[in-house]
Amino acid sequence: DPFHVEFPLPFKAVVSTQSTGQQKSIQVAKAWSVGEISVDVWKSLSSKQVIATLTLLHDYDNVTKDIIGQLESTFNFGESKNSEILFAWCRVCIKARYDKIVDRALQFVTTQGRMKFVRPIFRDLFAWDKFKQYAIRVFEDNKDFYHNICRSMVEKDILAAKA
Repeated sequence: DPFHVEFPLPFKAVVSTQSTGQQKSIQVAKAWSVGEISVDVWKSLSSKQVIATLTLLHDYDNVTKDIIGQLESTFNFGESKNSEILFAWCRVCIKARYDKIVDRALQFVTTQGRMKFVRPIFRDLFAWDKFKQYAIRVFEDNKDFYHNICRSMVEKDILAAKA
């Protein structure tokens, strides 16, 4: 093509697929997973970054009950009025088998009927032998609260958990 001319760029273009907010959440989740907890860092996070950090923290397998206890005593995530934060926190705690969150998690899913919150928390609890029957009983006692689709999906999860 006689009209096509290539010009070399004077610099190498670097394209990041992560925003600085995402990068910060990744760094904080990694630090929290090993018990490196900083109030100053937490204060610098937006609500979206806290949600992202807790969601990422759920992916770590090394989060201990001690770390969960430190995070809860420092930040009181279990008392959050933000449903997204509370949801992510409950999932992190249940995965770490932190007993103290169970009643709060069940209170949350029996007052907040959105399937995006209800089903994952019940599934997590159904997978925890110590609280499986308790979670099933709480669901059964409150099943009329849920929309038909949500109720039928959680009932399927109960059948799968019993299998």
